[in-house]
Amino acid sequence: MLATVRLAVVALVLAALTVTARADDSKLALEGVTVEPRAPLAGKNKLCCGYPLVAELDWALRFYWLAREEDFDEPDEIDYGDVDSTDIYNRRGMYVGTFSAKFIWHLRMEGSGLLADGRVVNYSGACNYGTGTCFEQLDARVFPFGRGARRRTLVPFKSVAVDPRLVRLGEPLYLPEFDGLRLPDGSVHDGCVRADDTGGGIKQRKLDFFVVTYGNFRWLLQELWNVNWVSPEIESPRCEYLRGA
Repeated sequence: MLATVRLAVVALVLAALTVTARADDSKLALEGVTVEPRAPLAGKNKLCCGYPLVAELDWALRFYWLAREEDFDEPDEIDYGDVDSTDIYNRRGMYVGTFSAKFIWHLRMEGSGLLADGRVVNYSGACNYGTGTCFEQLDARVFPFGRGARRRTLVPFKSVAVDPRLVRLGEPLYLPEFDGLRLPDGSVHDGCVRADDTGGGIKQRKLDFFVVTYGNFRWLLQELWNVNWVSPEIESPRCEYLRGA
C-alpha cells in the first residue's frame, strides 16, 4: 500500500513539472495572438566557415613561380652578355651547371627552377663555391615543380608561402577571394590552399601564391584585377582534404 502511495506522489510531481515546463500562453490566447510552433534548431554548416586570421582584406597577396632557364637564354635578356657565364655548385662542391647571371638571380629569388635539360633544382643556401649560393638537384618524380619548406612538395595553385610564426606548415587555408577564381588550365579554384613554403621576404601578414610560371602570373593578374589583399581562414572544413595530403 505504501509503495502504491509513493508511486502516485511521484506521478503527481512529474505531472506538475511537465505543466510548469510549458510556456504560459493563456493570456495570449485570450487576446487572440497565435503562438507559432518552435522552429527546429539549425546545425552548423560543416562545409562553411573557418576562423579568420585577420580582419577582412588584411593579408598581402603576392605570387611566385619556377625560374625557367629557357626564359633567360637570349643574349638581350642580359644586355647582350654571355648567356652562359656563371657556374653553380651544390653544397658538396659538385658542379651543377653554367647559366646566365640573371637566371641565377631569379633562381635564388624564386627558390626553385627548371633547367633546359629537364632537371629541377632548388636553392640550398650559402656556400663557399661558385657564386656563394648553392643549389641541389631534386628528384623530378617527387618534386616536379620544386620543393618548399621542410621538404614539402609544391603543388600548382595550391601551395602558398607564409610566415611559419603565424601559420604552421601544412595548415590548409581558405581564401574567400579565390573561391570561383578561373585558373589558366580552365579549372575553377575552390578557395583552398596550403602552407607549404616560407621565404625571406614573407614576414607577418604576407602570403605568396605558387603559380608555376611567370606566364600564369600574368594571366592571373587579369582574373585578380585589383585584388592585392586576402582574408585567410584556418580550420575551414571545406579545405580539410588538403591536410596531410
